[in-house]
Amino acid sequence: MSISVSAQDKYEFLHGLGYDFSFGLPQAVGGIVFQGNGLNYVPRIVSPINSDLSIGISLPIGASLVSSGYGSSPLGINYAAAVDIHSGFLGTRSSKNRFGAFFGLGFGSYDLYYLTDDITGIRIDRDANYGPYAHFGFRIPYYGQNVSIALSNWRGMNLSNGKTQVFSLKLIYEFND
Repeated sequence: MSISVSAQDKYEFLHGLGYDFSFGLPQAVGGIVFQGNGLNYVPRIVSPINSDLSIGISLPIGASLVSSGYGSSPLGINYAAAVDIHSGFLGTRSSKNRFGAFFGLGFGSYDLYYLTDDITGIRIDRDANYGPYAHFGFRIPYYGQNVSIALSNWRGMNLSNGKTQVFSLKLIYEFND
């Protein structure tokens, strides 16, 4: 007995915009602990398997105002590409569920940009926190608005900053096109 699952011949574009609270924790001495508050935009293209299940690709991007214990205030820019599985509410446009969940794995970076004024002039320094990326969360209708709550993680691989891991909690307003 064999079971085959095939995606329909159409794709759906879904997206949302929302708030992001993030924090970075170095795994080794010499890294900088930081936290950020910012905005995230999460576009995704999904291929429905049925009305309540889809697979897709998401490309979350964001910008945050970051603070650290060292008095500097860098700008945080984050981005990733992930392959996702979506189930239930907003997993597809035709889902009738009132609850949805998703999970995705990929690769991304949470970069900190510092303005430095030294003897040679003003320069921009980048501290990249790149590595494997994972996110999961759930979606619900809340007082007439469709929202997602997600937890994201960039697993740092950059030895120069102590392999800093970045965690992010996102509250995303989902647009209905």
